Amino acid sequence: MKKNYLFIYKILFQAGIFISIFFSSCKKFVEVPLPNDQLSSEFVFTNDNSAIQSITGIYSEMMNNQSQFSDGLTSMFAGMAADELYYYTAGFRDEFVNNQLSSINHSNLESYFWNPCYRYIYAANKCIEEVEGSGKLSQPVKQMVLGEAKFIRAFCYFHLINLFGDVPLILSTDYHTTQSIPRTSLDNVYNKIVEDLKDAQIKLQISYPTAERTRPNKFSATGLLARVYLYKKDWSNAEISANAIITAGIYSLNNNLNEVFLINSNETIFQLRPVNPTRNTWEGSYIIPSSNSSTPTFLITGTLINNFETGDQRKVSWTKSRVFSGQTLYYPFKYKVRIGSVVTEYYVVLRLAEQYLIRAEARIQQNNITGALSDLNVIRIRAGLPNTLATSVNEIVAAIEQERRMELFAEWGHRWFDLKRTDRANTILGSLKPITWQPTDLLWPIPQGQINLNSSLTQNPGY
Repeated sequence: MKKNYLFIYKILFQAGIFISIFFSSCKKFVEVPLPNDQLSSEFVFTNDNSAIQSITGIYSEMMNNQSQFSDGLTSMFAGMAADELYYYTAGFRDEFVNNQLSSINHSNLESYFWNPCYRYIYAANKCIEEVEGSGKLSQPVKQMVLGEAKFIRAFCYFHLINLFGDVPLILSTDYHTTQSIPRTSLDNVYNKIVEDLKDAQIKLQISYPTAERTRPNKFSATGLLARVYLYKKDWSNAEISANAIITAGIYSLNNNLNEVFLINSNETIFQLRPVNPTRNTWEGSYIIPSSNSSTPTFLITGTLINNFETGDQRKVSWTKSRVFSGQTLYYPFKYKVRIGSVVTEYYVVLRLAEQYLIRAEARIQQNNITGALSDLNVIRIRAGLPNTLATSVNEIVAAIEQERRMELFAEWGHRWFDLKRTDRANTILGSLKPITWQPTDLLWPIPQGQINLNSSLTQNPGY
């Protein structure tokens, strides 16, 4: 019987972030072929195909297990930190709901968020270094891999800074220069994110590298850049970037809300493909009950479910209720497949509806009332609602905040990030959680394990 090697991508974090992260060629005899998207230092960057395998291997790792920021935990844990979700059974997750993260959760923050982000940043850095130093790759593949690697790096840093604040900016795989690097200011990290995404825009093509939208194209970089500009309050560039996607003629809103998160949704700008043979998305398997008698998991808060307007079809299509122990409980139902080998849903990262809301907010901040209302109403009409009654700038700003809440709920931490970037967290969460909320809760603590290993790291206030 033929034996094949399965190359395992190993990561060893130490000295603040890592002592070395490497593509290991530890060999294990198995009875299956080497996956096309598996990473290994023994064959990476020897030709075009192996370089492509290296970059696609990162996307596979992002969906490889159920305990990392890229497979649903950002949606769920940031949703609990805001006012969207809670967990039915008492336990360590209550600290996120109450915004009182103690030492109990430092290891979870480290293994779920910090380490995976830096693992993929390292992998992206490795790809960039190898591609730039390689004389064996065609120019189109070089450009494509560099663009994708910079998109991945920007994507990871975006989530790190919005969860933890200032974080070390690692742009090299050289342990000697990175082992004790201190935290980098938020502005400097954002500047690098913008630089990476603008470079990715140049290097990536409009057409996707594959028939599916599971690897970023030029507009994937543009979509993330539009979000970054919005967070930086660079209204003009946010509008320009979102407008480029909306007017590209490639994407369109799904009128059937039940089709938004399907594989072939034309609303999708970028999505991650499941790799577990028994799952569609990890998020669906987390949330959807296995039976009528199974204990619920992540549930929608009363403040969110009661905020849907009468007639809002997003409540009909994207939430579901069940009765458990005499209570009617609601849970997110954007992803509708809990388990099954037939894959119909991929994990949506960027989609067109967000771009309309970005452009709406950017426009109203530039006093373009007509343009802002037009974009806002596109999303409302798709949801089965009438045009907004908001007319003044302040009313429209509030209406856009509300629409983002209802359109993007339980999705990639949008609500948690929105409350913070608009300086609304203290007002909203302070009112909902008056006993436990304090202003220092805006950031999660730097995992203590990382501080213990790297004396250059400092802790966020309040922890």
